[in-house]
Amino acid sequence: MEYLEITKEILVETVNNLKNAEDKQFNMMLSVSGVDKQDCFEVVYHLFSTAFKKNIIIKVKLERENPIVESLCGIYSAANWHERETYDLFGIIFKDHPELERILLPKDWIGYPLRKDYVLKDERLSWNER
Repeated sequence: MEYLEITKEILVETVNNLKNAEDKQFNMMLSVSGVDKQDCFEVVYHLFSTAFKKNIIIKVKLERENPIVESLCGIYSAANWHERETYDLFGIIFKDHPELERILLPKDWIGYPLRKDYVLKDERLSWNER
């Protein structure tokens, strides 16, 4: 499957071009997900062209200390919940997201459980530890 690794600075422009290009028209966002690479985070976008029956993956690396990337909600409405889920589980901030708040975990949850450095606290033991 075809993929692009790009910087966060050109994400919005690149995705706009992919969505509106006559020869590609990636008009559907299938998913947004996070990956903890221990030294950095990666945001992975899966796009699909219904006209050309093609997929493309876009990967953006973010520094661990300040994982911020521009939201794609203005381009794809499907980005809304996917970005919120990625924020909720990894703590990746999607700048200018219309409602960036937890979607799966309680609002008072501390930490981001899909980060590799996340430690379970006593009150949140896994079922195997109870």
